[in-house]
Amino acid sequence: MNRRVLLGAAVLLIATACGGGETPAPTSAPAPQPPADQPTEPPAQEGYQGGTVSDGGTISGTISHSGEVVGPIEVVVDKDNEVCGDTIETLQIVKNGAGGLQDAVVRITDITSGKPLTELGTEFILDQKDCIYAPSVLIVPVGSAMTVLNSDGILHNVHTTPFDNAPFNVAQPGTVPEITSDPFTLPELIPVVCDVHSWMNATVVAVDNPYAVLTGLDGSFTLTDVPAGTYTVEIWHAELGAQTMEVTVEAGGTATLNAEY
Repeated sequence: MNRRVLLGAAVLLIATACGGGETPAPTSAPAPQPPADQPTEPPAQEGYQGGTVSDGGTISGTISHSGEVVGPIEVVVDKDNEVCGDTIETLQIVKNGAGGLQDAVVRITDITSGKPLTELGTEFILDQKDCIYAPSVLIVPVGSAMTVLNSDGILHNVHTTPFDNAPFNVAQPGTVPEITSDPFTLPELIPVVCDVHSWMNATVVAVDNPYAVLTGLDGSFTLTDVPAGTYTVEIWHAELGAQTMEVTVEAGGTATLNAEY
């Protein structure tokens, strides 16, 4: 036999006996996949859910102020006197003879479902008339914008200073009777001022549910179609601040909530 053949065979035998040659690295098995037709869990929905309320209840009451009577603040007008006049009187706390507090915001803060948000309306208008903002407090649901009118026909500058929403700072000359803000996206209290007339101020109350209302001339309020449950109700006034109360609403019933500053 050829000597070279014998030598090659001997080398092959030695290599085999000594474990020569590389063993292929093990491969990891692919992670198991769910069947294509297996349903997946939908993502959780966040935020308030509006719909039909069956056998809802009512929260009603009166917000009052027992402190000293606060007189109007007189502002001396230093520009646009032909429209604004020489002085403007503003009332910071408005109440009737029985102490009923006007323009307090009463709202549920921890409700997750109930009647549609559109129950608050579809148009939210802040007017500039006689060099004041009217109304001084405007409730606007998230997802909606604010329309600002210029009934004075002079230059105003509408300026909001929010923390969580987009700011709005727009000059509105007399030739522009109407401007519109961006839709509000998060609930918060938003101050509004006029950079031309320093005494002009208002508050936009952006809310994420429809259970919010302003008290009337006598301090009374009513929240309707409230699903049965226990809720936190916040009362807020521009000059007097906020306080909270807990209220339980029974199906088809009426819960009374009275608060005093």
